[in-house]
Amino acid sequence: RFAVETIIQRDLQAIGIKLDIQNIPEEAFFAGAFPVGEASPPTGAIAGRDDILEIADNPTYDPDDSSMFSCNQFPPNGGNLVFYCNHALDALYQQELTTPDPGARQNIFAQIHLIYLKDFPMVVLYGSKELYLVRRGTHNFRPSPTGAYVTDNIWEWWCDNGKC
Repeated sequence: RFAVETIIQRDLQAIGIKLDIQNIPEEAFFAGAFPVGEASPPTGAIAGRDDILEIADNPTYDPDDSSMFSCNQFPPNGGNLVFYCNHALDALYQQELTTPDPGARQNIFAQIHLIYLKDFPMVVLYGSKELYLVRRGTHNFRPSPTGAYVTDNIWEWWCDNGKC
């Protein structure tokens, strides 16, 4: 994390943006480090709010981002830590959350991603690799393709002589 922060700080400085880095312990970060209220106006930040947050997030099976970017998910009611609000995106989230057809949902996700590309509510820095150690004699272990859950197929595991 320190290396990433330093690179971002250097790159922003090169274009005239000063970045003060403040590392906050995870417990404090997620236990009320965020102000409550309205999003910052597009013309400038509100004093006391962070302009940039760097956090890690693991995706799940469902690519739904509504808890991270919906207008009604500002802390302490949700995980919209950047106080981003786009009502057109909220409407698409509602469609995505209530549409069971995978093809139709994919179409909605494509529209959501076009808004992401226009508004940039987030910048993805990298995708981390997940490493797993499995004891010799364990068979059929397959971690999740998203890396979010290790026990995706636990019912299919088996071990030599019943011992792992």
